[in-house]
Amino acid sequence: MSIQENYITEIKDLVEENKKITHPLYQKIMSGKADKELLKNFVLHRYHIKSFWTRNISAIHSKTPDVESRIALAENIFEEETGQLTNSKRHLDLFFNFGEQFGLTKEELDGLELLEETKAVIEWNNKVCGPDHHLVEAVAALIIYMEGQPPVEFNGKTMNTAMKDLYNVNKDGMDYFTIHSSHENDVEDDHAEVGFNLLKKYANTSELREKSIKALKKSIEVRMNHFTAILETVRE
Repeated sequence: MSIQENYITEIKDLVEENKKITHPLYQKIMSGKADKELLKNFVLHRYHIKSFWTRNISAIHSKTPDVESRIALAENIFEEETGQLTNSKRHLDLFFNFGEQFGLTKEELDGLELLEETKAVIEWNNKVCGPDHHLVEAVAALIIYMEGQPPVEFNGKTMNTAMKDLYNVNKDGMDYFTIHSSHENDVEDDHAEVGFNLLKKYANTSELREKSIKALKKSIEVRMNHFTAILETVRE
């Protein structure tokens, strides 16, 4: 294989080895063992990171020289903020609707004192998309790690089917996962491909390839710590 092919393989292997489902938080949820408190806390502490997502993608969009990739990123942002490509609604609102199933309120969201691990994810996402980091670092850290994972699946169930079958979540609560974590919707399928195309085109030196891999590893670290902190909120 060429240097670039080896590089892309290394990136894909890192994502595969550190998928969300490798963490005990997701394994507990997907095995049907999560209680209402954990599921509420899952949304409560993930919500604030997701609220920055479109701003992070906007920053990547502004750095991207390739017009076709910019169009794809703009469509990603548009869908996240409006839901119009899937005839739904803003994805962050869909995520809150899921939390409502387990007692989450807007007041709890607005009054939350963020976990240190949550702050670390937000700070890293904002930093890696900022002016001190190259485009390929941001792409590897955010687009590849977040969009490059297949739908969360465990014991033959996706997150979508798990919510329906194991937790009896209604349609309003499931819409977020139908879009993001099932095999029923293909709007998100091209997002990772855009990221890989950008890496193939712009990670064109050994230094940039090394920096992007380092950025990806940092994203894995802060997110796994974040997942652990959520799990710990129901162990205290």
